[in-house]
Amino acid sequence: MTSIKHLGLILGASLLPACGSGERATAARVEKLKTEYAGLHTRFEKAAASEPLVTSAFSDRGQVILAIRSGLIEELAGNVAARYLDRVTVDLGDIKAHSSGKLHKKTFLGTVGLGEWKVAVDLGALSGHLRAAQPIVSLRPPDLIDITLPVDVEETLGDATLHFEWNSKGIANAVCKDFQTTQTMKGRVLPQRHILKGALQLRNTDGRLTETPLFPDRRIQVRLDLTKESWAALEQTLRSQDTVGKCGTFMKPEDVLQFLRELGSKGIDVRLPDSIFRAVDLPARLQESVLVNQRPIGLRLTAESLRVDTATLWSSVSVQVQTGPKKP
Repeated sequence: MTSIKHLGLILGASLLPACGSGERATAARVEKLKTEYAGLHTRFEKAAASEPLVTSAFSDRGQVILAIRSGLIEELAGNVAARYLDRVTVDLGDIKAHSSGKLHKKTFLGTVGLGEWKVAVDLGALSGHLRAAQPIVSLRPPDLIDITLPVDVEETLGDATLHFEWNSKGIANAVCKDFQTTQTMKGRVLPQRHILKGALQLRNTDGRLTETPLFPDRRIQVRLDLTKESWAALEQTLRSQDTVGKCGTFMKPEDVLQFLRELGSKGIDVRLPDSIFRAVDLPARLQESVLVNQRPIGLRLTAESLRVDTATLWSSVSVQVQTGPKKP
């Protein structure tokens, strides 16, 4: 029994120094880790102080700050802009084009006026079918996204009415009678591409991000033409007036036809409807309530700032807990 007790005492005595050295090693390791942590924390603070994203975030007054990289914002804005003119049909029936010209002739008495002509085109049931191509977008401080939007106009056929009027003047009035003609013919919208330039303005509305289109010039020049049969019918009508008893050699039908072709090739000014361009919400918004112990707590969000900085969109809001019933 005595030998067993002695053995226990010997084992216990041998373990005491071991336990003490282990604790000292642990304490030393903890101190070393604290020193390393403090050093890393100091390095992090120095690095963060020189990082534009961090300094930009702390410059906002809001309590909640949302940062979105420019690539995502530009992709979203491009999709929004393309949807403005995704398979849009523009009714050209209310559009009437007018033009006129004068005919002069050089004589031994000088240049004299022979007459003037006028043309009016009513596009009737003609329509223009538009489709947007891939836009080019870029952020522009402080709150704009510049948009360059290609718009393709597809070829379409429809009815058009052309009214032509000739009024002779001066010496031509003696041998050239006035006349006018109105003809219904087939017109067509030529396939073409136009470029619209504008911007989307970003706004922070109490936790919601919206894009409002700013396209001051929403006009495009829609180029037109007549079918081969319609041009032939118009030429026949004009040449029927090219006789000595009517207009003689003063009014050249080929000159009038050439002018009308150039008029259609130049295009008719068409303004795109304002209803196409509308503000949209971006898929980034803050909830106005939180659950605490399965009980909803209302939040009041107040917009503080919105800006484009260092290729990033920054949006911040202040948050207050509503003590009373949540406002609608």
